[in-house]
Amino acid sequence: MLLINGKSWNVLSNEDVLNAINEIEESFFFEFKEDGVKPSKLIEEISAFANTYGGYIFLGVADDKTIVDCKEWNEQRIFSVIHDSISPTPSFDVKKIQFDEDKVIYILRIDEGAEPPYITNKGMIYERISSSSCVVKDSNKLSQMFLKRKEEEKAIEKKITIT
Repeated sequence: MLLINGKSWNVLSNEDVLNAINEIEESFFFEFKEDGVKPSKLIEEISAFANTYGGYIFLGVADDKTIVDCKEWNEQRIFSVIHDSISPTPSFDVKKIQFDEDKVIYILRIDEGAEPPYITNKGMIYERISSSSCVVKDSNKLSQMFLKRKEEEKAIEKKITIT
């Protein structure tokens, strides 16, 4: 997984996050979302990251990199929306970052999924292409996702099989 400012997830400081926001652009691995983002749009992004190589969503940050604060979102709502809206549930983590006394953002780290495809509760499958999350419409792409899942299952089975 790509690191933010070369730092492990567990030791990220506010300064690391602020530097990252100022230095990065929305891309294959990074997405900025304002507090008012609809749950369905957030789920599309998470599905896309899980179906490709993982990534980070900075919730409470505008496209122009302005920290706008999170009032509508909190960790509990983020966890609930993800668990209720994507199947299987992807591997993810959430970090709350407090700026000053009145501004909070959340960073969502979505890991590359071991069990693709990750399907939204609307039956859609997304993938990350450049700085966008797009619906998978190509049957070959979908076949690749299933093949990846089967290969992962075989690798796990080899590790746990007792002879």
